Amino acid sequence: MNKAEVKGPATADLSFIEKVSSMVNTLVEHLLVVTGAAICLILFAQVIWRYLGSSLGWSEEVSRHLLVTITFLGSTAAYKRANFIGLRGVGQWFGPNCERIILVFLQVLTFTCFTALSWFGVMYTVKAWHHSTASLQIPMAIPFAVIPLATAILVLHTAADMVRTVRGRKP
Repeated sequence: MNKAEVKGPATADLSFIEKVSSMVNTLVEHLLVVTGAAICLILFAQVIWRYLGSSLGWSEEVSRHLLVTITFLGSTAAYKRANFIGLRGVGQWFGPNCERIILVFLQVLTFTCFTALSWFGVMYTVKAWHHSTASLQIPMAIPFAVIPLATAILVLHTAADMVRTVRGRKP
């Protein structure tokens, strides 16, 4: 019997960070569905209220902030599923060892960029605390908090990819 058979399902071979990355991605994908449904319901309610001669003053603002949330969190799900524009095959010209070196270099570069974005996202969110949204009058830091949250999730996914690559598995 090999190790995988003794441990159980295929997830037994994953590192802790890879498991956390997968669990966070599952949570994000569920949150994306709920957020999309919320936007649909809010905009439908706005149409009904307008038809009845009234208006929901907050609906457009909330929908806009939820759409931004979908954009940022959707980028994490797209990264995790590898549904983004990328270069494939350049490293294959030079062999598997060179391909792995190029991949690790690109992952370190990506990790660094996402970490910087997360840091600046935190700083931007903190600065926005004293500004309020137009109709809801909540601190702008609340809708802006999705920036550091999403980039932190991207850092996590990139770290999981790096572990996978170093272990010799494709991300």
